[in-house]
Amino acid sequence: MLNRLVELSLRYKFLVLIVFGVIAFLGAQAVRNVPIDAFPDVTPAQVNIYTESPGLAAEDVEQLLTFPVESAMAGLPKVQEIRSVSLFGLSYVSVYFEDDMDTYFARQLVNERLQEVGDRLPEGYGKPSMGPNSSGLGQVFWYTVERAPGVSKDEITDMDLRTWQDWTLRLILRTAPGVDDVTSWGGGEREYQVRIDPQRLYARGLSFADVINALPANNGQVGGNVMDVGREQYLVRGLGLLTSAEDIGGIVLKAEDGVPVYIRDIGRVIESPAPRFGAVTRDGEEVVLGMALSRIGENAKDVVEAVKTKLAAVSGALPEGMIVKPVYERTDLVNKAVGTATKALIEGSILVAVVLFLFLGELRSALVVIVTLPLAMLIAFIGMGQFGLSANLMSLAGLAIGIGMMVDGSVVMVENAFRIMAERKAHGETVDRTSAVLAAAREVANPVSFAILIIIVVFLPLFSLEGLEGKLFKPMAFNIAFAMGGSLLLSLTLIPVLASMILKPKEEKDTWLVAQLKRGYQPMLAKALARKGVVVVSAVIALIGSLALFPFLGKEFMPQLQEGSIMWRVTGIPSTSLDESIQTSKTIADAFKKFPEVETTLAMIGRAEKGETADVNYMEIYTALTPEKQWKSGRTIKQLEVDMQETLEKVVPNVVPGYTQPIQMRVEELISGVRATLALKLYGEDLNELDRISAEIKPILAGIAGVADLSLEANVGKPQIRIEVDREELARHGMNAEDVLTIVRNGLGGEPVSVLLDGVKRFDIAVRLDDDVRTSVESLRRIPLKAASGALVPLSEVANVTVAEGYSFVRREQLQRYAVIQMDVRGRDVDGFVKEAGAAIAAQVKLPPGYWVEWGGAFANQQRALAKLSLIVPITIFFIFVLLYTAFNSIKFAALILANVPFATIGGLLALFLTGQYLSVPSAIGFIAVFGVAMLNGIVLVTFLNEQRERGLSVREAVVQGTALRLRPVLMTASVAILGLVPMLVSSGVGAETQRPLATVVVGGLISSTFLTLILLPVLYEWLETRAERRTQEKSP
Repeated sequence: MLNRLVELSLRYKFLVLIVFGVIAFLGAQAVRNVPIDAFPDVTPAQVNIYTESPGLAAEDVEQLLTFPVESAMAGLPKVQEIRSVSLFGLSYVSVYFEDDMDTYFARQLVNERLQEVGDRLPEGYGKPSMGPNSSGLGQVFWYTVERAPGVSKDEITDMDLRTWQDWTLRLILRTAPGVDDVTSWGGGEREYQVRIDPQRLYARGLSFADVINALPANNGQVGGNVMDVGREQYLVRGLGLLTSAEDIGGIVLKAEDGVPVYIRDIGRVIESPAPRFGAVTRDGEEVVLGMALSRIGENAKDVVEAVKTKLAAVSGALPEGMIVKPVYERTDLVNKAVGTATKALIEGSILVAVVLFLFLGELRSALVVIVTLPLAMLIAFIGMGQFGLSANLMSLAGLAIGIGMMVDGSVVMVENAFRIMAERKAHGETVDRTSAVLAAAREVANPVSFAILIIIVVFLPLFSLEGLEGKLFKPMAFNIAFAMGGSLLLSLTLIPVLASMILKPKEEKDTWLVAQLKRGYQPMLAKALARKGVVVVSAVIALIGSLALFPFLGKEFMPQLQEGSIMWRVTGIPSTSLDESIQTSKTIADAFKKFPEVETTLAMIGRAEKGETADVNYMEIYTALTPEKQWKSGRTIKQLEVDMQETLEKVVPNVVPGYTQPIQMRVEELISGVRATLALKLYGEDLNELDRISAEIKPILAGIAGVADLSLEANVGKPQIRIEVDREELARHGMNAEDVLTIVRNGLGGEPVSVLLDGVKRFDIAVRLDDDVRTSVESLRRIPLKAASGALVPLSEVANVTVAEGYSFVRREQLQRYAVIQMDVRGRDVDGFVKEAGAAIAAQVKLPPGYWVEWGGAFANQQRALAKLSLIVPITIFFIFVLLYTAFNSIKFAALILANVPFATIGGLLALFLTGQYLSVPSAIGFIAVFGVAMLNGIVLVTFLNEQRERGLSVREAVVQGTALRLRPVLMTASVAILGLVPMLVSSGVGAETQRPLATVVVGGLISSTFLTLILLPVLYEWLETRAERRTQEKSP
């Protein structure tokens, strides 16, 4: 069938050229249209649910809001896990679904359950709503709205900045294609506040509730239907909306002897910032931050371009003295990462062309083979477009690994055609190029097809990966499969056609390079064949030696991607106030100004309205760095991180700093709900007990080598003022608990009671006590309340006002409370660290019944990936064996070629050991690629040796002549694969870290496997064949 395909191609040459012309055109279109991103989107199928209840403490949020929402979500189909955080004023529940769940369907299911839950939540405690439909890596563009240099806070207030961001910039940017939402962070939300003076209020015989009820009663717009006046019909509108602070002050509360009592008589009405949970500073100055979130599945590059276009248009409309500055855009990283991969592709392709020319000594052959590269890549892009994959570091790395393998089929085909033409010319025949190519194709079509199929099968284990590792490495496997499939199609159709049109029959002379190699190889092979035992034993010893290195190789999940910027996590003590945190951020920004490498420092303190689950004692500081080329200090980014951390520890000794990178942090958080590489989760019911045990475990972890940025989320220590009603005293005064709770909720908490509309803008109206009442605990105790008799009673008489410590937050997972100890591991592998730490904890800490620990973070993924691979790899090897058996119809030869595979690991393991790299998922993929090429070479060589035997040569002659003839293609395929990856080995661009272990393994493994293919395989072949001959002779009498 394969030979028939080659025949048809050679018969309809022009048609084949047209077909591939069309494929090239479609491929070029696909290259333009495939979405580009720096990193595959690893967001799990998840839906986030937020319930805001301003002023409520963490324990109350958990009891009143989080638990009902969690319980309702637990029964949904395909739910993998449910995580939640309850903190001051916010309940955040994240529902993770299985990967094959459609996001929109998941959101629909969650929405249906939320409708039911909404009715069950207590009245007045907030409504649950779903978070934006954006991926966890969706924050593609950040910008700040700030005052122009020289403009003071009096001219443009923080409220003005926030109002422009919320009601102008945000609304316009949300219309950009691909943007799901724009979040605002920092500044002050404008609010109209009625500041009540209790003495004046009660003197007029009024209560707090009177003011609260009067506001909505005086703020409305109604329709009075229609009225016919003569022959015309008029619409009737009742207009009574509040439009200004004066309107609010002019609301009448009651009349005394015909004299109205206004709101302005019992307090003052002012515009003031609403209570806030976070702030943003840039280089020490308070600013407002906007973050554009791209919708799931959108092309990050296009979204950023659309946002920038809109921003350029709208920034001209800002008032004088207000400016917009971009802070972070994903495209920088995307361009760098894709640049790293494309550079490796182009350089690899050039090296491949040079190698082909050196081996074939002939430009025409090299050109025919090189055609395979761009076309196979374009076919891969068409595949990516059809399967909805994006071009990113991982998927392009798949093409880079494949560079060497893509041309293998064509190399073997062209080299054979060239050889047959030369042989026919040497015999004095007239050479018909088409028939020579057909004859060549008949010899190698089967082994080449089987070899390429095996390479595709070898990558099957990657398709079985799930979760994060599946999202990272499946695109790579798909790409290799597309490119290899394309190269198979090319080597059976276009390459024979081009060979028959372009190649010229010449006498075959070995090029200088091949001649030198043969001169060295033949005596070596002769020695090896003479001492078979020594060769086999040496190879086995080398294999055992390299496997002995295995325990010394560290293991990690993924090398870290260097993004070219640093993200700091700074945690203060739980009782830190927002103003104190802002002050700390200014100190840090000033300290970072001493580093010339730092371009700007942006501190995000606490949380924005949606999407963050942090308290005001936590801040994330993004430091954008200038390009490394401009650095004059001679520091590397690693040294810079260490120097900056030392500076932080000096200037702000009361906080715990740690560093990571923007995308890496989001990825870690998405996977395990933890913003660190590794986390120890301690599950149990009682928060006090969880705190006690985790405090016991922390020093044990601190004593283990390799631990860095160890932090136990300090949970207890959030100071609370508890106002507990005394029901007996209330009854004595004829009062209700509601009278006290209203003072707490509105008077102190400032809960909004109505809304003031100003065009499209909406501002809350709140009723609260004046500032001088809220300065100390003592002044709270003195707040007057009105008893049923009309007498004034201080708050302390009807409620106990005490100070205590509470919890900053309550974390839950799988409906269980848990505490987290976070850490990063540096200078050693994660696997060894976890084993050592686990043993130390088991020996030194006794957990009470109902409490248990689990490891999370990157470690959990590594375990899952390894477990999956250990199951799939043996199945893959069995598949390959079946394919080999089909190719040769002989168990003996199938086993012979498979025996070559373990020896391919020697060079790979040695290369990792010598370069000090860890065994990670990319290096495992490197081994897979090595196995593929090792088998390709084995198949081609064994097939050829069998053909020589069929021509009647003796075993030794077949081995000596066959290996001499196949030396060139075997060395070509290997050196092409090696040199195709050299640019990846030496590159230092963004994302090079993830590709380097892979390239190291392939290069090392191919050097050892090629050597063994050319020495060990012929030795084993001769031994097997000689034994088979001897047996045949013994049987025949």
